[in-house]
Amino acid sequence: MTTPAATAVAGPIPDVTVITGAYNSMPYITRSVTSVLEQTIGTDRLQILVINDGSTDGTGAELDRLAAENPGLTVIHQENSGGPAGPRNVGLERATGRYVFFLDADDYIGSETLERMVHTADTHGTDVVVGKMVGVNGRGAPTSMYHQNLARTDVFSSRVYWTLNPMKLFRRELVEHHKLRFRPELKVGQDQPFTSAAYLNADGISVIADYDCVYWVKRDDGGNNTSVTKGTAPRIRFLRAMFELVGEYVPEGPRRHHLLARHYTIDLPHTIRQLRREKHASDQREAFEDMRRLFDEWYSEGMAARLSVVERLLMELVRRGDLDDLLTASKYHHKLGDRAVDHLTENGRVYATYPFFRDPARNIPDEFYDVTDELPVPFRVGKAELDPATGVVHLAGKVKAPGPDGWSAPPEMLLKQRGGIVQHRLPLAVDEKRDEDGFQDFRLDVDPATAGSGEPLAEALWDLSLICGESNATRFGDENNLSLVKQPAMHAAPKHAGSGQVVTLYAIRSTGHLTLELGEIKHQAAKRFEAAAQPATRRDELVVDVRATVSGLPADAVRLDVEGPAGVVASAVAQPGKTTGATRTYRARLRLPREARKRRDAFTPKVTVRAGSLAWTAPVRPAEPAAAAAPAGRSIGTVLRSAKSRLAARK
Repeated sequence: MTTPAATAVAGPIPDVTVITGAYNSMPYITRSVTSVLEQTIGTDRLQILVINDGSTDGTGAELDRLAAENPGLTVIHQENSGGPAGPRNVGLERATGRYVFFLDADDYIGSETLERMVHTADTHGTDVVVGKMVGVNGRGAPTSMYHQNLARTDVFSSRVYWTLNPMKLFRRELVEHHKLRFRPELKVGQDQPFTSAAYLNADGISVIADYDCVYWVKRDDGGNNTSVTKGTAPRIRFLRAMFELVGEYVPEGPRRHHLLARHYTIDLPHTIRQLRREKHASDQREAFEDMRRLFDEWYSEGMAARLSVVERLLMELVRRGDLDDLLTASKYHHKLGDRAVDHLTENGRVYATYPFFRDPARNIPDEFYDVTDELPVPFRVGKAELDPATGVVHLAGKVKAPGPDGWSAPPEMLLKQRGGIVQHRLPLAVDEKRDEDGFQDFRLDVDPATAGSGEPLAEALWDLSLICGESNATRFGDENNLSLVKQPAMHAAPKHAGSGQVVTLYAIRSTGHLTLELGEIKHQAAKRFEAAAQPATRRDELVVDVRATVSGLPADAVRLDVEGPAGVVASAVAQPGKTTGATRTYRARLRLPREARKRRDAFTPKVTVRAGSLAWTAPVRPAEPAAAAAPAGRSIGTVLRSAKSRLAARK
């Protein structure tokens, strides 16, 4: 995509254009701009644009001071536009960088943020990079999309859609090709249509989760834009814009429901809360009717299946046109907070007694209060092991029907891709006999080669839960007496057609929840191989012992090479030795060629471990003489000098 003539400039194209809109942003603007000027990527690779949107508090003067001290900073002064969209669009018209990054004037970024983001986008060829956000001064930042780094993902395989602010890296070619701009007519959420459209048009999205990229600040004066905008109507207009945008790109079905669920669970409660605060009954009724028309158009049974009981009840009251009842139910739920609602058990079903339950004047069907299929499944874990020979996960324990009248549906194991919409169900083998507490024994073998509905599981983190029908999935974890997975168990073996697969079973440290990892996403196999040279007994021989805590490796997986300036000069396959639990030892022994004996310091031993198409390299620790540890070193000369001294001592 060529740079528009109106924004073309002489000189090299910067990597990133950083765009900040500022309105009455003192004293925050100083830290915000400084965090950009101090980026490790260097200001010579940046175009920094700050648009002063008619500030009256000294923001403009402070920006001029910073610009006078920093030639790489350009300040644009303009009359107030009424919101953050205008300044951002002005910045886009002036942008010349390969990428654009938007930074709010209240916030700041980590010193390595832009360097890491550009490297990530260039390495993986992705159009958007989402960096980890951290809340400051009590501001709650989103967290669900930052469980691990993702080289390449999309909105359906991750939780990135749950962060729609624009403080991300966008490839400018994407922005200009699709003519993406911010929506100044929206008083709430002006940024979300831009970010959402960028996600949906992007050729790949990357996530940086291991570095604090953006510091999201809550202002002491409460002056953040989302805090000062009041009223229901702006939020309904915003919701309609988002529903229409998602509907334009994604047809009706699970993928659309996955995206819209974000707006139903996050934005709808805010909208109803504003509706309760309307001062004039006429404004409240008008906004409510707009809300009703919106959901008549976009609400569906498929969407309802993704919502909780209370959310479905609120939606039913909206669709009925019951404004007063909606406000009553919403206020009740808000006051309830984290406390559990009372339940009624009757005829094998369990009902949550939210407002108007079995009220004859409302005549709301019991199904809107029925939580039977949402009850967690009680169970106890007795076994959770990764078979070292096959990579199959063996699970066993006890399970109990959640409802009073037994199973409404057979219990299953739910494998859910973390952050995505893909999930697989595996039936449990359950004994008919019950103990005195009503528990039944269960067993299940999870084979990663077939657990994906008969196909191999995709490389991802798969969270394990028990589920009955459409009930709330109950995660394996400490609350289920899971104390079996102390250390991550890792298995690596060739698969079909010579490819390789790494399987890791581990418990999340903070919660104890059990997770099955396919691929090296969080745990790296290379860290599980240790290689050490042995003191030489012969001048022309090198002996290396290898310790591996990865099971399932082929017998010839471990190879020792000796490399010199011209490449490998000697190789030997290590022989498997003793196996203790998950640990297996190997020993490699090879004869050194003449040139390696003569030019010892020019040759280096290296251990390579292979499983199908997978390969890892382990550094070799030098040999340690029996009397004292050898000096640190990486070359084979240390090993050979040790052999020479031992031979001299024998003479």
